[in-house]
Amino acid sequence: MELQFLFEDPIKEIQELSPGYSGHASDVWLVKTLSQEFVVRASRLKEEPNNDFWWGCKNTFGIDPRNVFALENVNDTLIKISSIPIPKVMNKGKTTREYVVVEKLDGQVVSSFIGQPSSVLESLGEGLARIHQLREDFAGNPSGSFRISLDDFHHHLSRCAAELVSRFHSDNEKITVMLPKVTEIISSLPHPEYSTFVLVDIDPSQFLANEKEITGLVDTEAYVVAPRELDFIGLEYILDEQSAKDFKIGYEKVLSIPDLSKVRFPYRYFYRLLSVQGDVDLDEWLGYKVLF
Repeated sequence: MELQFLFEDPIKEIQELSPGYSGHASDVWLVKTLSQEFVVRASRLKEEPNNDFWWGCKNTFGIDPRNVFALENVNDTLIKISSIPIPKVMNKGKTTREYVVVEKLDGQVVSSFIGQPSSVLESLGEGLARIHQLREDFAGNPSGSFRISLDDFHHHLSRCAAELVSRFHSDNEKITVMLPKVTEIISSLPHPEYSTFVLVDIDPSQFLANEKEITGLVDTEAYVVAPRELDFIGLEYILDEQSAKDFKIGYEKVLSIPDLSKVRFPYRYFYRLLSVQGDVDLDEWLGYKVLF
């Protein structure tokens, strides 16, 4: 049993946990020992990241899904600042790849934020705002081993966007035609005021909830250090008017909502280059409803 080396107690049962979509970068298991239940995570990637999402994340922010041990630093930081429960890393181990053992949190995986009780969205808003209270003066990865100064962030983002188009989207005419306009807009953007922890692939499936509140944020591998506006760009694709209204109530207990008007268009374009919600037509993606 490949996971037994991570535990002192004998393993009774292993259940594979699927995020509900194909192409995910991690293997996740629910492991039941004689005394407890745990969750174990490992990366599926063996080679350098070579899809638009993970190549983009590595080159823009310096995160690599193969570095699973990095989750300990991310989760330990989040535990200190988040009102949403974050699983503590209980153990780590390495064979041909890195494994982390984390505590199992209560709650059910959220399939959609739309139609949830208002209190669930308010707890999500407050939780993300508390995370956004963390202020950094660079963009990059949470460990700080990859750093871009905020003065250079938009120039760096522009370079990465051009490389993403060249590598992964050169056959998509809408995307290639739009690149010069986006590059020009990015060059005129003001420097971000500060950066914080941002979940690039923010999605309901990363969260647990009960009928009243969010009870866990369990998939933290795509956390980067970046302007908080990016979290709001991602949220506009997974909320509707009512859920966004409830989210705002929770968020504004802690922080004000940022102004997205200048960055929405270029940041949306960049997120489409990463395919954060899949292969969506560019016009549809850029024309998505404005919620914040």
